Amino acid sequence: MKKYIMSIGICLCMASCLNDGFLDVDPKDRQTEATAFSTYDNFKTYAWGLYNIFYGYGNDQNMNYFEDEYNADNMIRAVSGFESQYAYQTARVEATDTEHWDYKYIRRANLMLDNIDGSSLTETEKEHWRSVGYFFRAYKYFMIMSDFGDIPWIEHVLTDESPELYAPRDSRDLVAKNILENLQYAAQHIKAEGDGENTINADVVNALISRYGLFEGTWRKYHGLQDAETYLRASVEASEKVMANYTTLHTPYDELFNSEDLSGVEGIILYKKYETAQLCHGLTRMVRTGESKIEMTKDAVDSYLCSNGLPIGNVNSQYGGDKDVYAQFTDRDYRLYFTVCPPYRVNLTGAAATSTGYELTGNAQDEQFINLMAQISGETYHRLPTLNFKGFYVKEQPHFTSYNWSTAWNASEMGFWMWKYYNIHTDCTNATGVNTTDAPLFRLGEILLNYAEAKWELGEFDNSIADLTINKLRQRAGVQPMNVDVIGADFDPARDPDVDPVLWEIRRERRVELMGEGFRFDDLRRWKKGEYLNKQPLGVYVADPSYYNNAVKVNADGYAWFFNEPLGWLDKYYLRPIPLNQQALNPQLGQNPGWENEN
Repeated sequence: MKKYIMSIGICLCMASCLNDGFLDVDPKDRQTEATAFSTYDNFKTYAWGLYNIFYGYGNDQNMNYFEDEYNADNMIRAVSGFESQYAYQTARVEATDTEHWDYKYIRRANLMLDNIDGSSLTETEKEHWRSVGYFFRAYKYFMIMSDFGDIPWIEHVLTDESPELYAPRDSRDLVAKNILENLQYAAQHIKAEGDGENTINADVVNALISRYGLFEGTWRKYHGLQDAETYLRASVEASEKVMANYTTLHTPYDELFNSEDLSGVEGIILYKKYETAQLCHGLTRMVRTGESKIEMTKDAVDSYLCSNGLPIGNVNSQYGGDKDVYAQFTDRDYRLYFTVCPPYRVNLTGAAATSTGYELTGNAQDEQFINLMAQISGETYHRLPTLNFKGFYVKEQPHFTSYNWSTAWNASEMGFWMWKYYNIHTDCTNATGVNTTDAPLFRLGEILLNYAEAKWELGEFDNSIADLTINKLRQRAGVQPMNVDVIGADFDPARDPDVDPVLWEIRRERRVELMGEGFRFDDLRRWKKGEYLNKQPLGVYVADPSYYNNAVKVNADGYAWFFNEPLGWLDKYYLRPIPLNQQALNPQLGQNPGWENEN
C-alpha cells in the first residue's frame, strides 16, 4: 500500500513540474484525429471508406438499381404501386430522406480534409490527399445539389455550436462554383496514377468533371440560370484529357456489364470490384429469375436506330414495322439486342418449368436471333435461348408473365424483357446475393457522349466531332455513322420539334448507349423535358391475343400495357422537396418551389 501511494505522489509531483502539454497525451487504447491522420497510410486507409459512395450494382439483391430508369420513360417496374412517382404524381414530401439529403458523408470527407495540414505528410502528399477529399466531397455535393438545388455548403467539421447548423441554404451558384473549383484543384494536384490500380486518379477526376460540367451547364441553360458556358467548357476540356488517354472502346458492348474482372478492359476508367466472400451483388440473379419485373417500354425500343443509321420513322430506314416482333428487331442497333432480349422460339425437350434441353423449331424466323447472338456475344453472355438461374430453358420471347408456359423466368408484362445484365457464368446459386461481375463507374462511352453534347451546346459540333465520339459508338454497335449534313427537320418524324435535329440525334445516342445505367431521369431533368413522361408505357404488339389465352392486357391498338395513362409531370418535380425533419431542425432551410403546401 505504501508503494502504491508513493507512486501516486511521484506522478502528481511530475505533473506539477511539467507544462500543460502533459495533459494532452493521446490515449493509448484508441485512435484520435491526431493519430488517425498522421501518415500517408493513415489517410489511405481512411479514404477506402469514402469509396462506398459508389453504388455500382449495389450489395445483395437490391431493387433500387433501376429506379432512375423506371421513374423516367425507359422502363417500368411491373409491380402495382411502382409506377413512376412523377408521371403518376405520387411523389410526396418525405418525413426523412437520408438517401438524398446526406450530410453525414460530407462530414466524413471534411474530417479527413481538416486533418491534412496538421499531419506529417510532405506538401506534395498533402496536395494529393486534399485532392482525394475534394473529389469525394464534390461527388456527394453534386448529387445533393442535383436533387435539391440550393443547399448548405459546409467546408469543415461542425460542432453543436456551429452557426452553419441554423443558417439558410447557400445559393446554387455558390455551391456549383465550389464543386467545380474543388474538382479542378484535384485534377491538377492528385497523383496522376492515384494510389494503385482502380483508385481515384487524374483521369477519374476529369471523368467526373466531364459528367458534372455537362449536367450543370445544360441545367443552367435550360432552366434559365447564368454562366452555363463555364461548366460546358469545363466538361469539354476535361473530356479531351480523358479521351487523350483512353482511345479504344471495348467490344463486345455487353461484356462491359457482365465481366468478372474489368481490370485492364479498354475504355474502363473506374469500376466497382466484386469478389466472392468479400463483396457481392444480386443483380444477375435478379435478372435471371422472375423477380426483377424490370422491362423496357416501346418508346425506348423505338429510340434505337436501324443498322443503316436512320430512325425507324424515316422513310428510307427499311424498318420492318412493329406489327411483327421479328421484323421489329431486324437490322437494328446491336445495343438493342444486348439490352432487350430479341424474339425467338424453341421447343423444350422437358417439362416447361424445368427443361434443361431444347430443339429448334425449324422456322427460320424463330432461329434468326439465336444465330445472330451466337455471332456477336460471347458463349456465356447474351446467348439464346435464355436460361434461368437454375439452368432451365425459356421457350420463347416475348414471354409474358400473365401467360408464361408454367414458369415466370425471364418474363415481362409488356413483352420487352430487359436483360442487359444477363450472363450465365457468374454464381447465381444464392438469393442473398453472390454475383461477382464488376460494375463500371466511369467509362469512355459516357465521356464521348458528354463531349459530343457539350460541343453542340457550345456551337462547336460538326462531323469531325461526330467521328471522334458518336461514330465510334455506332461502329461498335453495327450502325452506319452519323452524317451531320443530312440531318434535317424531317430526319426523324418523331423528334420533339423544340429540339434541334442534330441535338436530338446526339441525345438519342446518349439514351441508347447508357440505357439501364441510371442516367435517363437526370437527363430529362437537366434538359427540362419532364413532359416526356406524359405518355402511357406500352409494350410489344400482340397480333393474336388468343395465343396467350387472352391473358395479356392490350389496348385498342393491340399493344401490351401494364400501367394506366399517367396524370403527368409537374414542374415542381425538377427539384426534390426538403425533408420535414430537416426543416424542423433548421427552419431557415425553407422549401423548394411547389412543395411548400405539402408539409
